[in-house]
Amino acid sequence: MRLEVLNVSKYRTSARLGDDVPIVLPGAAFGICDGATDARGTVVDGIGAGRLAALTVAAAVTDLAMTPGGRALPGAALLARISERLARRTAPLGLAIPPSTTLAVVFDCGADWRFLAVGDTGMRINGHELLCLDKPVDDISTHARVAIFRTLADTGLAPDATEAAARRAILLGLDLAVEEGVLSRAVAQRIIDATVQATRFEAHRGIVEGFLRGGIKTQHRFGNDPESPLGFDTLNGRLPRRGELIDLTRPKSAVQSIEIFTDGYPQVPATVSVAAWEDAFAQAEAEDVHKIGRYATVKGSTAAEFFDDRTVIVLDGL
Repeated sequence: MRLEVLNVSKYRTSARLGDDVPIVLPGAAFGICDGATDARGTVVDGIGAGRLAALTVAAAVTDLAMTPGGRALPGAALLARISERLARRTAPLGLAIPPSTTLAVVFDCGADWRFLAVGDTGMRINGHELLCLDKPVDDISTHARVAIFRTLADTGLAPDATEAAARRAILLGLDLAVEEGVLSRAVAQRIIDATVQATRFEAHRGIVEGFLRGGIKTQHRFGNDPESPLGFDTLNGRLPRRGELIDLTRPKSAVQSIEIFTDGYPQVPATVSVAAWEDAFAQAEAEDVHKIGRYATVKGSTAAEFFDDRTVIVLDGL
């Protein structure tokens, strides 16, 4: 077996840690927690809120993986234990935005591999079978952010300044962008209307408009909401309730390779290796550094930051 792990912070020019936390326990579990970067920049004891959530969940998964019978618990029981551990750590902090994280983990269960995931951290089996959950709310944020970026770029603003302004607008809300004079009220409304239409959320226009006006800083209210059309399951100290859980097993005899990866990689490579993942990342950066075209997403890259942290774990020759 060949094991490769790469964990790269989004911060290009400092030693600051990102929000991805890999789990590497050969013979027990391999996984990644991708903490949600707090739009308000909340820091707890020197640790960003997203990283705090990821570290806490990684510790809970490690304990479960090393506890007899832990890897065989039903999915609901695993999530309950993990959520309770996270709540004990974060609820007393009384933060406005509950620290949250994704989880994708592969448990070694003797004759089988067990694949479990909550959130949009992905897994790939044998170089072709993708296991990954999408969040419609990210499609909404992406479409609006790209529109804001293009609008500001047309004014002649420098690329990094454009990205900073567009990022601030989508994180903190279009109402603030209007208040600060970054966008006119009419332009902001046109962006909202175009986003609703492009993402086919006309039936939920009011919810989408309220979200965009308030920004990603309000997104946490959709976490684990079983009713909202913008809802998504996450690990935030409350139980996931939407059923958005990957939980399956494969006999080891049928698995030759496993890859676990965060959404800091905008495309998947054709081959199985960390080098292939990095080549795919570099190609995407070269083609669409601002993430407004083929690889559009919620944030773009700048001279100081990549658009996101990125982490990949590769197990090959299984």
